[in-house]
Amino acid sequence: MKYPYESSQDELSQVIGFIDLGTNSVRLLLVRINPNFSFTILRREKQVIRLGEGEFTDKRILPGAVDRAVLVCRRYYELCQRYQAKEIHAVATSAIRDAENKNEVIALLEAQTGIGFTVISGEEEARLIWRGICTGMDVGNEKVLLIDIGGGSTELVVGNQDQYWVLSSIKMGAVRTTTAFFPDGCVDPVNENSIQKIRQHVQNKISHTVNKIQKTGQLRLLEVQALF
Repeated sequence: MKYPYESSQDELSQVIGFIDLGTNSVRLLLVRINPNFSFTILRREKQVIRLGEGEFTDKRILPGAVDRAVLVCRRYYELCQRYQAKEIHAVATSAIRDAENKNEVIALLEAQTGIGFTVISGEEEARLIWRGICTGMDVGNEKVLLIDIGGGSTELVVGNQDQYWVLSSIKMGAVRTTTAFFPDGCVDPVNENSIQKIRQHVQNKISHTVNKIQKTGQLRLLEVQALF
């Protein structure tokens, strides 16, 4: 079987795999880095594994969630091998960095998948979001506000193509917030009183960051749907 990266003119290029182990899903991006430092996307994968399920109550990654992560990451490793990836860069974000058993979980993941994971800080996550967006599109000299709403955290960045002024990571994501207000599961419809409480919670959590952002001047908003 012939894979997309295989051609005589790609001899000087190399394939690299990127894995993002998040609170709700785990993503894989396989790219070919070309000799001129441009890149070609070979494959994208996303699997919802609910790694943070129950964590924001128990403060621990639960065994079932670890099993799901191992299953998917092992498959991603096999894909990287199939595409002859020279390197695999794997990061773990909010769910892992906030878990009391993060060292145990990372050790198990690495032993059972063959992938080395780096647990990154919220600020580094925000910086990588900024760098990824500015690599994928021309932001120019205009200051933009980037917002990435994840399962366990929300990252906000003020920057342009070449520099940033604000890097912020707030412990407030879709899964974390839902668990805080609906520990027994979300109800449908959500009543107005609950909505008001959530709005106040959000305002309280972001107020400090909003003050920093306002000091940077006029901005254009970019909501990050998915980096890959």
